[in-house]
Amino acid sequence: MGDCYDIVAVFERPWKEIVDELDRQFGLVKDTGHGPDEWYEHYDTKGFKLVFKGRTKDIILKTTKPEWYAGVGFWIEVFSKSEITIADFGTCTSKFWHVSSKELLRFFEKLTNAGAVLIIGYVYGSERFEDIFGEWDQFLVYEWLEKALKHGKLEILPSGVAIVKDNLLPIEDGLYELAEIPWMEEKEYVLIKSLNGHKILVSIWRSDLTYEDSYRELLEDKTWFSRDITTLIFGRIGKRVKDEFLVKRAEEYFKAQVDEDER
Repeated sequence: MGDCYDIVAVFERPWKEIVDELDRQFGLVKDTGHGPDEWYEHYDTKGFKLVFKGRTKDIILKTTKPEWYAGVGFWIEVFSKSEITIADFGTCTSKFWHVSSKELLRFFEKLTNAGAVLIIGYVYGSERFEDIFGEWDQFLVYEWLEKALKHGKLEILPSGVAIVKDNLLPIEDGLYELAEIPWMEEKEYVLIKSLNGHKILVSIWRSDLTYEDSYRELLEDKTWFSRDITTLIFGRIGKRVKDEFLVKRAEEYFKAQVDEDER
């Protein structure tokens, strides 16, 4: 089975519209075994109310190893608070790491077409939660996302891959340093690229760009986005990188991930 991986999409639309749209896009099966109030009645949900719980009818993401794994489906929890709706897609299977970056990008596109303004990920129960928030609590992540929307500007990369509506990230495309990460053992960067009214943010270690064996693996393995999106980072986006060698390699890595893989 492996760890549980979650992708969180944030919308500024009423939750009923989002549930209807997700049903049209993916097909949903509602969990009728319990009422929504029963699931988190003993939790501090930071004001977020569970309004829908269910799963996708079918496989949503195909893997690069169809001979081993046909694909990945999700359970879905939808939360509402004021004007914000959060859809949390979860799966407890290592098959998720065999989803290609291109396939994941198609999934992001469906979510942004439905109105998602922020998409991030995390591993359920990750120790990074304690490093960042002092305790493990998914609702602290939701609260952080809510505050980012209210602030109207994203200055911190929350997870190794993230999608952000472009008005929340008013900086030019390019490669930037990440700063203020206490556990960071080496320099890490974030590549920012425009994407149909949104920006995709992709983290990259310096060593992966400078060490030939690591860089070759970056180009050959087409599943990095599915691994990195569930890595919590919460690093501040710093100054722009002007080293042409690093920028060129970061761009080549991004292109290798998002181009069609015909294998």
